[in-house]
Amino acid sequence: MKQRFSRFSMLVGEEAIEKLNKSNVIVFGVGGVGSYTVESLVRSGIGNITMVDYDEISESNINRQLHALDSTVGMSKIEVMKKRILNINPDCNVTLKKEIVLKNVEIFFENNNQKYDFAVDAIDVIDSKINIIEYCYNNNINIISSMGFGNKMHPEMIEISTIENTISCPMARRIRSILKKKCIKNIPVVFSREEVLKPDKSETFAHEAPTKFKQNNGMPRKIIPGSNAFVPGTAGLIIASYVIRNLLEIK
Repeated sequence: MKQRFSRFSMLVGEEAIEKLNKSNVIVFGVGGVGSYTVESLVRSGIGNITMVDYDEISESNINRQLHALDSTVGMSKIEVMKKRILNINPDCNVTLKKEIVLKNVEIFFENNNQKYDFAVDAIDVIDSKINIIEYCYNNNINIISSMGFGNKMHPEMIEISTIENTISCPMARRIRSILKKKCIKNIPVVFSREEVLKPDKSETFAHEAPTKFKQNNGMPRKIIPGSNAFVPGTAGLIIASYVIRNLLEIK
């Protein structure tokens, strides 16, 4: 066993580290939540990871996304994240899919030599989240989904639950309603009980400046929430802990 995982092995044992090394996880969305999830999974010994994200790093990402630095603005999020991963664990098998997730969810699971042991939904587009959740539910793929963490200031109010038991989250409310109509239930999610704050929505902050990719693909400029360095990151770490504990069957 390599020294890089020795401290974690003290808690879970060498067999567990070997199991994590053989595990295969796919993460949809590598932004404020997803970047912390990915890094924590890799630092925990996950040996095979796929990242799905179409976007480049923008200056407004710097306050909350692990890969976002002045030197990485304009670069692909997943390509920058891959370099970080291989600097953490050069033996990690990293697959990149720079694509938009719409109704094409099956393409991310086809032709996969090793079935994914877990899927993480950290996308912020509701239609995409529904498609991912529905596919995983119908195909018995373990999944945990990130709810909304914009316009919130208290990371200590984040918790894990099923979608039916979420409160104080507008995104979760919409997803809960859609999944109920589809008879999909008991989906694990990470959400915050904190009531949503009202951000400054003056023209200065009305829209996020588009990256080069967004300028060229015809996607509408989305209205953005306020955010910070500690709430999305905490959610990402909690998601990673859930994945690791479930893979190792730790309650």
